Amino acid sequence: MPAPDLLLLSRWLTPVPEFLRTRTGAGGRIGYLPTASSIYPDQAWLDLERATLRDQGFVVCELDPELVSAAAFTRTLGEIDAVFVAGGNVFHLLGALRLAGADRPLVDAVRAGLPYIGVSAGAAITGPDIAPLSLLDNPGEAAPLASTLGLGLVDVIVVPHAEGTVGGRGPVDATRERFAAEHPLHFLRDDEALVVSGETRTVISG
Repeated sequence: MPAPDLLLLSRWLTPVPEFLRTRTGAGGRIGYLPTASSIYPDQAWLDLERATLRDQGFVVCELDPELVSAAAFTRTLGEIDAVFVAGGNVFHLLGALRLAGADRPLVDAVRAGLPYIGVSAGAAITGPDIAPLSLLDNPGEAAPLASTLGLGLVDVIVVPHAEGTVGGRGPVDATRERFAAEHPLHFLRDDEALVVSGETRTVISG
């Protein structure tokens, strides 16, 4: 079985073409999962991300577990070259995936070799637990969530926007003070990206 390949971003999509170049080649089909932001009326940044990916030469296909059946979601995972999980509220993202029965098919596809690109909440959900993100995202806005255990694709919990670009430095510093002793936190700035290939983790310029 191939080692999972993940590109975890805080904000900017600059590293995407190089990450996918040796994995999908040019013009690959990216399944775009906007679920983390479905609770927000303003989703302009999602349109910007879709446009950026198209400008980078990729075909963007919508992949929304809140709008399709679990079977259709799973089928689409087998028809794309990479999956892109956008940002928003990480608690809503995890809850919506579970409610739709889409969390396990997504994990299985990534572990089988489907490249995964996650931005902000899409990066944070890949770790062992999203509980430490409670000072950055509001759990009360989320879909029903019985457990904060993450997807478990990586062994660290990505804390995005580590320089405080979203919500200021206060919540970031408080997250470090409250959770760092008990959780494997990885603070990721907007100008960084974390590449995970199997057991190897590499921080690159974002």
